[in-house]
Order: sequence, then C-alpha cells, then structure tokens
Amino acid sequence: MLCRFMSPDGRCTGKYEGYACIKSDCAYWRESHSCEHHDPTGDYCRRFARFGCVGKDCCESLSDYLRAVSDAESA
Repeated sequence: MLCRFMSPDGRCTGKYEGYACIKSDCAYWRESHSCEHHDPTGDYCRRFARFGCVGKDCCESLSDYLRAVSDAESA
C-alpha cells in the first residue's frame, strides 16, 4: 500500500509515529482495505485506476488523490 504516512525509511509519520510500518495492525491500512474502490487482489484503486490507496479522506476527486500521492512522495 502506498501510505502517505510512511517515511522513505519505513517509519510511520502518522498515528503510530516513530514505529516501523505495522501494516495490517494499522487503522489506516485496514480502512483502505474496507474501501469499495480497493481491489482485493492488490493495492489498486479501481476508482482512479491507479496503484496505491491514499485513504477515503483523500479521494473525493482525482485532484485530491494526486495531491495526497504527491505529498507522500515529497515527505
């Protein structure tokens, strides 16, 4: 999953700040997998036809999605 809270070194910069990515134990990770647009066979957003979930709070529009991806990559 493309997590906007994961730093380049794999540390969490979000709710679990300081810990290495905890994936399936992370509330954000679970939320992305409960999204109706998330492809269950992989980390793919069917709504915007792109790899990586940015979370429901960042996918109202394609511009919101792209901004979240950009913010995650620049972090």
